[in-house]
Amino acid sequence: MSVSKRLQACLLPLVVTGAFATPADTLHHRVKLEGKGGRTVILESGLGDTLEVWKTVQPLIAAGCARTLAYNRAGYLGSDNSNAPRDSETIVGELRAELKRQNIKPPYVLVGHSLGGLYMQYFARNYPQEVAGLVLVDSTHWEQRLDMGNQANTPYSSRTAVTLFMPWIMRREITDSADAGKQVHISPAAYSIPTIVLSSTRGPPGETPAARALAARLQDEIAADFPQADHLRVNDSGHYIQRDHPEVVVEAARKLAGCKH
Repeated sequence: MSVSKRLQACLLPLVVTGAFATPADTLHHRVKLEGKGGRTVILESGLGDTLEVWKTVQPLIAAGCARTLAYNRAGYLGSDNSNAPRDSETIVGELRAELKRQNIKPPYVLVGHSLGGLYMQYFARNYPQEVAGLVLVDSTHWEQRLDMGNQANTPYSSRTAVTLFMPWIMRREITDSADAGKQVHISPAAYSIPTIVLSSTRGPPGETPAARALAARLQDEIAADFPQADHLRVNDSGHYIQRDHPEVVVEAARKLAGCKH
């Protein structure tokens, strides 16, 4: 097969429209459940990440306190593919359908990292009656859309451009990130949801002071959109706070889950 034909095959899933979207209740996701408790902590990963990104914090959140669920979104390893849009509304709809299939009832404590944080903002703002708390881990801002470029960058080294050669599901999520952000921005305000916003303080190598200031401002805006939010800038932490300082993420999730320790 020629290079051009291979590229067309890779790009084909991107042009599928919602006219033939896979129903949310028919999708099955790879799920990891751990712990028991009155509240379930939902762990939503960022672009390109699987549930393995939570492997350090999930058992610590669950210990003697809460049921926890980490999962892979549609198209990621072990989960069904979907030709539906990869926007906030669709992804949250698929998650809620999976929770129903697993017979996991609210209230939920939502923990979302990066792009996953954007999706969890949508969940909290549109289904506040199901949400007991929200933890945003260096979350994407609703205007912080991702663009595809041909630079050899990882998704979070520049936050704006990623390499051309990537799994199709990541392409889909990048393509629909602008719509995902718009959906969050026009969602109802979340006045009563206890929220903890965790922000990084260390950018990627070569980040300019202006870029760091912009990142800080966007995190301030996210916190301001949730009137019940506590905003914590995590010292000496990069984008993956759950790896650099897992104890901070664990403490935030357990606090909102009502754990005593």
